[in-house]
Amino acid sequence: MLDEINSKKLNRELQALGLDRKSAAVYMSLLHLGEVGSSKIINDTDLHGQYVYQSLEKLEKMGLAQHIIKRGRKKFTAKSPSVLVKLAEEQKIQAEKLAGELNKLMILPPEQTFEIYQGSESYISHEFDLINRAPENCELLIIGGSGDKFNDEMGERLKEYTGIQFKKNISMRYIGSEDQRAAMPQMHGPRRNFKIRYLPGLFTGQVNTNLWPDILGFNIYGEPVTRFTISSKIVAESYKQFFETLWGLAKE
Repeated sequence: MLDEINSKKLNRELQALGLDRKSAAVYMSLLHLGEVGSSKIINDTDLHGQYVYQSLEKLEKMGLAQHIIKRGRKKFTAKSPSVLVKLAEEQKIQAEKLAGELNKLMILPPEQTFEIYQGSESYISHEFDLINRAPENCELLIIGGSGDKFNDEMGERLKEYTGIQFKKNISMRYIGSEDQRAAMPQMHGPRRNFKIRYLPGLFTGQVNTNLWPDILGFNIYGEPVTRFTISSKIVAESYKQFFETLWGLAKE
């Protein structure tokens, strides 16, 4: 068994490869439990059964777990950690695509500014600065990556953030992957001014995109969390056209 410090370190590193916190915990549990039923995983991880079932489904889709039926019950096992190499390669491809998009933006007019925020404290402070500066009745557009990463980073301050959103009547539209469809309602509940659609094949790694009326941001939920912010109305309006195209293709 791993000690608590090493366990947390490995969990964070798995998250950097595209797993959410709960799925990382379930995968590590499978590695040391061997072939096992869901109830033992629930006991080992202290996660609610619903999250364990969702995580097992995600892990199987990612090729990190598999199951067989024994006497009418599912038994799960972890697949080789070598699969993680493939995930890392996919992350590299995504990072190269992002770098390419950022390079394209660099040729736009000079009135734009580019800033980097790294670490949870800096990231959270910047998110509050953005929503406090945002005009009332505006709209935040989001192309999702890992749906629960924002909530995890905000932690206890999430309620304060959503309170500002409601007070300023800021609406949100979120494009997620079909893989997120089952988990998102439980994660966000019946949120006011929040619309979501799902796009088959959308990459759901550690990167998501936030678009305010005059600001474009890329959040990389690795260790540490990193935020790239481009302040430019021209860039924002251009990227909004891209968002609207995806929104039209996505399904409710």
